[in-house]
Amino acid sequence: MTARYWIELGCHVETGTGDLEHHFLSVMDALLDEPGAVDPDVCAELTTGDIRVSLGVDAQTDAGALEQALLITRSAIHKAGGFTPEWEKTAESKFFVADGFDARVRPAPLGSR
Repeated sequence: MTARYWIELGCHVETGTGDLEHHFLSVMDALLDEPGAVDPDVCAELTTGDIRVSLGVDAQTDAGALEQALLITRSAIHKAGGFTPEWEKTAESKFFVADGFDARVRPAPLGSR
């Protein structure tokens, strides 16, 4: 049975341009276009480069929900011009995730679908 999960992912982002606000807004725009992302949100500390991405996903297990949320988030980061660990950096890369992701996975409250 599929259930809704709320996922919060955090990471540290670095950029050569220093324009983190623009990059984070681009990630948010890309998240809104990602299939499977439910009610995504981005919160960032511009002075440190720390970003938190929150979104809902539908999955059968906690592990499946985390995997799907990571795939969606990494895809959005790449669409916004960034890159993440283990994905190839290109000349067009504007920012990068410096240290991987931390995560929190919670089942959604009943009736939140």
